Amino acid sequence: MMKGNRRIWTLCFALAALFSVTLCAAAEEKLTGVEQLKTSYLAAQRGTVGQFIAEDLLGDKKGELLTTYEKYVDAIASLRQGKVRAVVMDELPAKRFLNEVKGLAIMSEALSEESYAIGFRKGNAELLGQVNKALSELKADGSLAAIFDKYLNGDVASVSPEKIDMNKGAKGGLLVVGTEAGFAPYELKVGSGYIGIDIEMCAAIAKKLDRVLVIENMNFDALPMAVATGKVDMICAGITVTEERKENMDFSDNYVEGARQVAVVRADDYQAPAGK
Repeated sequence: MMKGNRRIWTLCFALAALFSVTLCAAAEEKLTGVEQLKTSYLAAQRGTVGQFIAEDLLGDKKGELLTTYEKYVDAIASLRQGKVRAVVMDELPAKRFLNEVKGLAIMSEALSEESYAIGFRKGNAELLGQVNKALSELKADGSLAAIFDKYLNGDVASVSPEKIDMNKGAKGGLLVVGTEAGFAPYELKVGSGYIGIDIEMCAAIAKKLDRVLVIENMNFDALPMAVATGKVDMICAGITVTEERKENMDFSDNYVEGARQVAVVRADDYQAPAGK
């Protein structure tokens, strides 16, 4: 009986050692291209285009290999803990994480290019027209470009919610905007207030409409229902315009063109192509 047990334990240890060697060998094969993501554990924020892209990459294996999170920060934490091999997300927030978190990298090959716009309840033509007119004016006079430059090239540390003019006291009523404030540099919660490209853009729009800007922060996947039911007047959270989303909401003119979806990975697990 003892000899039998020894044989069983010897076999178990041998198998464990073999399994360990196999895992180590696999771990040494660094990511070099997007093709490898098709068989890797991936993460994405729930309800985003990043999730849809990850699902397309994984195909039939998405149920096994894809984990979605309510917040990008949780997806990045999962990556750092080794639970997933890549996070599929928008490029600008990805760069923000690289600036703040050591040991991350962005794969050089973009997964898609897209445009951002503001979302409205289907048929809300009056507000949509007013916002499009305001957006056109902000583009024409350089105000929108200045907001982008402020957050992409300026000293963001000096920005505070108190410095953003929410047009309090306006006579035209409220402009309630739904967002997901974990998507820097587009929107970010700071203390009890909010900053970001989308926040300041919406503040400028509210001023042109003579309305007070009110921000409603919620999970990204709750935004479409919030605007459809009238809980908010519009939604602005770096929302990608897709044909599927157009079926359920109307969109403003684009305020971002050529935004990219990328894969964030651990730097020690990525070998960039030569010349990158």
